[in-house]
This record gives sequence, structure tokens and C-alpha cells, in this order.
Amino acid sequence: MARYLNCENPRCRFILDRRMNGKLLGDPQLILKKCPECGGAWSSTCPCCAQPLTLKLIHGLPHANCCDKRLQSNAKAA
Repeated sequence: MARYLNCENPRCRFILDRRMNGKLLGDPQLILKKCPECGGAWSSTCPCCAQPLTLKLIHGLPHANCCDKRLQSNAKAA
């Protein structure tokens, strides 16, 4: 089960961390059905290289672990 989900909208790329208090929350559809910023659908793959999405923070901004690309233009993470 994927820890991170990202909005499929290339202009948004909102990041959702499904972990709370060290535990993964259930079905993402029960958390948020759509992206709260733009209403886009969720994806668990990297939008740049289609690998499973894992993140690292560089200077507080989310980047994909697989390809080092910054994922979000506005850099807000939930």
C-alpha cells in the first residue's frame, strides 16, 4: 500500500501523506476522494518516471526519490 499519493493534475501535484501517528491510514478514497486543491484524481506513481512514489524533502520541498524531480510547484504538503 502506497504511503504517498499525488494529484494527477500536472499544474497541482498536491501531495498526500497517508501516514498518521506512524500508521498508514486506510483506503485513500476514505481520506479524500479528490485533491482538495483542484479536484484531480490521486496517483501512487511518480509523475516523472512512473515508478512507485516515494519522497524525500530537499530544503523542505517534496522531491521524488526515484528521479530527484521536485513534485509540486506550490510546495504545500499535507
